[in-house]
Amino acid sequence: MKRLSRTQGILVFYLFDLALLLLLVISFMPFMKKGRPVSRDTALLNPSSKEKALRIVLSKKEDDGLFRRKVTLERTGGIWLGFSSDGNDEFLWPADIQSVERLLDLSCSIVKSYEKSKSRKDWGAFGLKEKDAFSLSFYDSSGKDLSSLYFGGEDSLTNRIYVRSSAEDTVYEIDDAIAAFLNVEESFWADPFIYPQCLTGLARQEADAHLRRGRLENVRPREGLAVDYREKIYFGNGAVISFNIYKKNQLFIVIPTLTPGPAASEPERKAIESINYRYSISGTTLERLLEECRQAE
Repeated sequence: MKRLSRTQGILVFYLFDLALLLLLVISFMPFMKKGRPVSRDTALLNPSSKEKALRIVLSKKEDDGLFRRKVTLERTGGIWLGFSSDGNDEFLWPADIQSVERLLDLSCSIVKSYEKSKSRKDWGAFGLKEKDAFSLSFYDSSGKDLSSLYFGGEDSLTNRIYVRSSAEDTVYEIDDAIAAFLNVEESFWADPFIYPQCLTGLARQEADAHLRRGRLENVRPREGLAVDYREKIYFGNGAVISFNIYKKNQLFIVIPTLTPGPAASEPERKAIESINYRYSISGTTLERLLEECRQAE
């Protein structure tokens, strides 16, 4: 019988070890597959429902747990308006068109979702109990619920956010791009310009060259309080803004009255004329506003 050389023996030994290693890997494959998270492609809002979404409601529990702050966004024609619980749903403001459209785009985008749990018993661990989670809902013109979602905590390792639909128990994990828009600050959602885009019709790049407001102020001047400044400015599309301005400490409170141009549809006209918000500006911004109003006379 021919004896193996030392080199051949080592080769046979390594081949034997390799075969054992392959058998070990094959034996673990079912467990590896089982441990892999189940994923699927999905969208938070059916893309076919994007144009049907005329009302968006966002709400979040306050830290004391006794109150939920809420922002409501509503579309009329081509414009978005909003109101919030901060103003007792009383003050109507023009919404930031780009922010609302970005929220809709993100909600309708197809994303990879990873299944985390199928049991509602686990909702608390993911911050997804209804009373604790951030709520985002879309409705059509009849008030029909197009999609209602609850967002919980974030996974620090994957930078994904936990989410579930009100229609099922399953908890998923998705990319956190939408997290920046899970916001109930009305100043975040309101049009940032003193001359709002819904009135001027300006594109964002053009609007960016104009004056910006300060924070929204849900206040009413006391009865009989004298107006410090009354101003008016006209725009090329026939729209007009009248300003009543009151001094308050180091700031000024502006109460604008918006009158749309003749090209606005009747529903848009009524919506714009119903806007009754107010906001603060600095003394420097006031000076620039007064100068622009006088130059436009």
